[in-house]
Amino acid sequence: MTSNQPGANGAAQSAPRPYVVAVVLTWNDVDMARACIRSLIGNGYRSMQIVLVDNGSDFPTIAPLEREFPGLVTVQLSENTGFCGGCNAGMKKALEMGADYVFLLNNDTIVDSIAVSELVKAMEERPETALASALMLYPGCERSVQDYRSVVHRDRARVTRFGADEPASEAHRRTVETEFAPACAVMFRARALNEVGMFDETFFTNWEDYDICLRFVDAGWKILVVGTAEVVHMEGQTTGLASPFITYFSVRNRLICLCRYASASGILVNTPYILRTFFWQVRSYGFTNMACHWAFAKGVLHFLLGVRGKGTAPTSRDDKRTGKKR
Repeated sequence: MTSNQPGANGAAQSAPRPYVVAVVLTWNDVDMARACIRSLIGNGYRSMQIVLVDNGSDFPTIAPLEREFPGLVTVQLSENTGFCGGCNAGMKKALEMGADYVFLLNNDTIVDSIAVSELVKAMEERPETALASALMLYPGCERSVQDYRSVVHRDRARVTRFGADEPASEAHRRTVETEFAPACAVMFRARALNEVGMFDETFFTNWEDYDICLRFVDAGWKILVVGTAEVVHMEGQTTGLASPFITYFSVRNRLICLCRYASASGILVNTPYILRTFFWQVRSYGFTNMACHWAFAKGVLHFLLGVRGKGTAPTSRDDKRTGKKR
């Protein structure tokens, strides 16, 4: 599958540098993970290994993919440890294998044929970079930008995105600095992970990427978006976009980030804005959506009570806006 295979102890044997380990996290899915792995193999980057992490699925996902992709390194978790725990398990494995760079991917992503080499090139040219994000695109032939450059407003726990929801153009192909990158297709420098740490597992899922980006920035590292490294992301395929499950974590964890990174005076000044954005969230999932209302209230209560990790979060991932069961 790659030009170098991991040795028996999981470490790369005489791997040409820089050595990339791509980590794909999956849960209750084979088809999307298969497509993601195929796209990685199609990159042809010479010094890369792929690690597949199964995050406690309800049925076997690793076995069929191991048969299809000989040499695939796998990590099987006995229970769902959330996005944070699942990603951390894969990144720990990548660091054990001697990775210079860890390329973390959602299973619902498709990687362009030169994306890996473009990300490596950008990070090699800028050694102060902790992580580099690919240019995220929506699926479809119209090539619309999902995520590009962002600015963080700590006193509001909000991110303003620039260039998103626009047709992809030459303007998006530049490599630019950003203050935030969603953890959908990001390449981490191993040295930065060892210095700053991985995802905070008390989040379980949602807002963990906001937290890690601010930790890197506060430690003096840079974050990049590499516009020539394109990745298509089928957003919300696992958790839904407005399910009770994701509503709970988005509310609770936003409040955690607000208190962690905002100043007391900043929160006070921005309280009207913060309340308005929470109202927008309620309006987005629907005023008659009682399951999401309950999840919202529970998220606030658990924030106040100090409940962290998975806690007793709602299990429903049914997105009422689309009618799809996730």
